[in-house]
Amino acid sequence: MSWQLETSSPRGLIKHRKLLEENRCRFLDHSPGLQPIQPIVYDSWIRCRQFGIDPRRHQTEDPPNGADLENIIGCSILHKYSTATLNELLIQAEKTKYLMTLCDANGRIIYLGGDRQVKKQAEKMNFVLGSCWSEEAIGTNAIGTSLKTGYPVQIFSAEHFCEGIHDWVCSSSPVRDPVTKEVLGVIDITGCWKEAQAHTLGLVFMASRVIEHKLYEQSLLNRLQLLESYSSFVLRYPQNGVIALDAVFNPIEANLCARRLIHNLTGKDLETIWKEQTFTAILVKLHKSGQPQEDYKIFIEQFGTPCLIQEIYRGNQRIGSILLLIPLDQRTTPSRALHNDTWTKLQSASWSKIVGKSSKILSAISQCNIVAQTNVPVLLLGESGSGKELFAKAIHEISDRREGPFVALNCGAMPNELLASELFGYDPGTFTGAVKGGRKGKFEEAHLGTLFLDEIGEMPLRFQVHLLRVLQEREIVRLGGSTPIPVDVKIIAATHHNLEQLVNDGVFRADFYYRLHVVSITIPPLRERRDDIPLLIDHFLEQFASKYSKPLPMLDPQVRDFLINAYQWPGNVRELQNSLERAVLFCLNGIIAIEDLPQSIQKTLTDNSSWTRNIVSPANWKEFTSSYKKEVLLNLVKESGGNLSATARQLGIARTTLYRHLEKYGVKK
Repeated sequence: MSWQLETSSPRGLIKHRKLLEENRCRFLDHSPGLQPIQPIVYDSWIRCRQFGIDPRRHQTEDPPNGADLENIIGCSILHKYSTATLNELLIQAEKTKYLMTLCDANGRIIYLGGDRQVKKQAEKMNFVLGSCWSEEAIGTNAIGTSLKTGYPVQIFSAEHFCEGIHDWVCSSSPVRDPVTKEVLGVIDITGCWKEAQAHTLGLVFMASRVIEHKLYEQSLLNRLQLLESYSSFVLRYPQNGVIALDAVFNPIEANLCARRLIHNLTGKDLETIWKEQTFTAILVKLHKSGQPQEDYKIFIEQFGTPCLIQEIYRGNQRIGSILLLIPLDQRTTPSRALHNDTWTKLQSASWSKIVGKSSKILSAISQCNIVAQTNVPVLLLGESGSGKELFAKAIHEISDRREGPFVALNCGAMPNELLASELFGYDPGTFTGAVKGGRKGKFEEAHLGTLFLDEIGEMPLRFQVHLLRVLQEREIVRLGGSTPIPVDVKIIAATHHNLEQLVNDGVFRADFYYRLHVVSITIPPLRERRDDIPLLIDHFLEQFASKYSKPLPMLDPQVRDFLINAYQWPGNVRELQNSLERAVLFCLNGIIAIEDLPQSIQKTLTDNSSWTRNIVSPANWKEFTSSYKKEVLLNLVKESGGNLSATARQLGIARTTLYRHLEKYGVKK
């Protein structure tokens, strides 16, 4: 009894409705001669009979009051990411006699739009915002049956179990969570049975896919936030096993400590034991059995160790959790201090030298936290002075190699003829003047630790093939020797060059580049993290005031503003550090003025007319040095277009005084 084949005429719809009504009566009366109907409809009718649904009902239950409904809609993630798509569909279907709805997982309508007259007719069966259209509430209907089965469905006229809905046709398609595959709700199109069209089912199906794609995009953002939380936990609890779990408790990332602990306890790797022991189901059950809370302790019998679960939220949505494995010999256990954010976690010793809280610097730190738990090569990219070596040391200090040595070598500062001996060492008698007993190279010195190769882009082409072999074979041969020596080192390389361009130019080996470029992390230049400059200024002023036993100076407000918001800092943090050390040394009255800073910064400020106008006033004009006064005069006269009266007013001096200054400093009128 497929009515879709008979939609070409109103007569066909009338005939089909009549046949369905007769068939429904036979079902309700348990009469013989029941004609074949959609299996999904027949199964639903069976459920309705089991639920005790009254087939004579004409409307569903009343909706909740306004405040409750507003709360239901406001908390709905599905509503948040579906509204734009539904509004677009409504515009396209503006002249059709259909209603478009979105329902939550309970079958409650949380979005309703469409033809005003059709809405008025639908109100008679309580088809309104907030009303419930689950099968348990009103029997077979597209919304409730789609929710119950998880399939798209079209219910026509007397296929509805309750007779009060026979004048309608509805088509619904479920919307699933892209990660958990759980049905979040349905999209439904409802209209008068006489307006029935087969294509409406295809329309709601496509709309549900569009919304699922938007939810998938959000799930990627959720995954990113979850991984950032994971890396923060790894940083704060380096002695603990840390596992990141998605919203349904599947593992998505685990640190080396967790993997080793699980292997030692079970003899199996994390992924294998997780599948075999159905930990996902165990954790879901534990989660649902307790009161909702952000962190709670559990004991996983298979591990034989207490664990702590920290729920991770994005807005009001739970996006996953962090599982912290606590060894039995560990006396203290983490508690609600887990709620501290990433900025607080950076106060640990490993990151204390990286001053900053901007999004770019925190992102770089988060990436470092993740790669520190692996043994892959790390390539740090950044301009000179941006702090690449500080990052390399921090990666070493939070890794499982922190008890081993950290050995650094600047490839650009080492003469070519000495580079091989520095890297690989040499045996006794290799060359004249060598140490009598031979000498270890940097690789041997860094065994079981970290080797930091700074300015790797400066490494001569002929040495790159030797280094590539060491990375692949994990062994070296000393100069003058023949015995391979195994080395176990983590490689961190750094450069301010564009290595990809160097490869294209033929001065850097492509195979060496790709061997190093497993993970690359960009350290942002100072001009791209201006939010951190005030913190760095205060940090360095305190540091150098203490170093030179001087009172803590202040920066002139206009100078501070210029350094934070205008100066480009080509030398990055190193330039800022050196500039403030000079300023602390030469500052005489407790206030750092522009002339206390290096000439390069002074010149940049005086060349910037708007900043010159702001910084020059009658109060500070007298304090400027002679050389600086000349630069300021030249700039102000140029800015005023040669208007000496305006220049004199800016300086708070008489024109005759200005003439004397111009003559004194050799500035022609």
